[in-house]
Amino acid sequence: MIKLKKIMALGLSALMVTSLVGCGGTTNATENKKSDSSKGTEITFWNSFTGADGDMLVKMVDKFNKENKDGIKVKMDISSDFDSQLSTAFAAGEGPTMILSSSAYRFTYGDYLQDVSDVFDKTDLDKTDFIQSYLDYCSDDDKTYFVPFQVVGYYMYWNKDLFKQAGLDPETPPANWDEWAKDAAKITDSSKNIYGSGISYDYAYQIAHIMQRFGGLAVTDDNGKWKANFENNAGYEKFLNMYKDMIDKGDNPVEADTDSMVSAGQVGITVGGPWVTAGLDTAGVDYGIGLIPQGDAGDMNSVEVIGFGITTAASDAEKEAAYKFIEWWNTQDKDGSSPALEWSLKNGFPAYTYSVQNNDEYKANKKLSAMSAANPEAPTDFIVDSNFPGINAVLSDVIPEMINSVAFGNSSVEEALTKAQEATQKIVDKYNK
Repeated sequence: MIKLKKIMALGLSALMVTSLVGCGGTTNATENKKSDSSKGTEITFWNSFTGADGDMLVKMVDKFNKENKDGIKVKMDISSDFDSQLSTAFAAGEGPTMILSSSAYRFTYGDYLQDVSDVFDKTDLDKTDFIQSYLDYCSDDDKTYFVPFQVVGYYMYWNKDLFKQAGLDPETPPANWDEWAKDAAKITDSSKNIYGSGISYDYAYQIAHIMQRFGGLAVTDDNGKWKANFENNAGYEKFLNMYKDMIDKGDNPVEADTDSMVSAGQVGITVGGPWVTAGLDTAGVDYGIGLIPQGDAGDMNSVEVIGFGITTAASDAEKEAAYKFIEWWNTQDKDGSSPALEWSLKNGFPAYTYSVQNNDEYKANKKLSAMSAANPEAPTDFIVDSNFPGINAVLSDVIPEMINSVAFGNSSVEEALTKAQEATQKIVDKYNK
């Protein structure tokens, strides 16, 4: 999967319902929920998974086409120009049966997406097996636009060898941001081009995941009106001052591509998505992975949810067929495996159901267990209220200018926050009309 910053764009303690036969809880008592109208139906399935994960998706779709006993055929189209392809089709009154996309597509294409909240009534999927906060992220008011497929979170990574060299315990990463700054100062070695901290001025998604832990969401719902929260935000001010201080002291590089530096063993602590592990593994770096430290804003689990959506171009029979594919994806076989489990284990993204997270093979995977350690009831909003349609503009037009002005000394922290407030207010005003 391409980095989230380019495509927009948790060990849980909750108990699993042990009476379920599979991930979806199949029992004879629920067979009457299904009808036969989808038999022999062909559905179209569009997405943008053009990498190795796309190759895996092709194999899994082929497997469904061979295994399902209803004669359903899923015809998949993977495109690097998925968004343009979709908008063109919708404009012509056409479109695929099913898409796989960021749940944020509900803002752009909500009028072309069907409510899929009845998937739990028309299949044997058990809604209580799905982590509710992720379902909430895919919903607006009483409508659910997507069924979760993949959770994209950001995590803290630390280089254990650099911790050892600095006299730090390699098994004890920073538990808070004060410790982050102190550990970074100890790790930094300018003679070896080693930096304790790796936060990039050119990585808006990374910055956003960090700064919201200091000062909360940049846009919130204030009695039915959207409110911008940059100016006079003590948490954001604290974050920017910490960031500037680490740069001034030489503990954080002024580099755009800090991920490459992380893989090269030049960074002690950083924040990134699951894809960071690929570079670290390839380079043979000894690293740890954990949740991003919380801050003054309280407990949170900021994520983006990728999900299955059914378009308005789908007939009732096609929608039912798509539901059967989604059900298959989330249903355990006799050996306790499922496509959803295989996807997490292969691609390294944490699961969105309790049953997968409680699978023995999943729990034995240290990376996935670390990623799945967040409180399932913690808010999942990413930088703005999850129902605010203007998230892309905040990420592309506000945060980059703010962090750049601080990183390169063009503005004081106060000035940067004031400008960010003004820019965000213009975005907010568009949706407050």
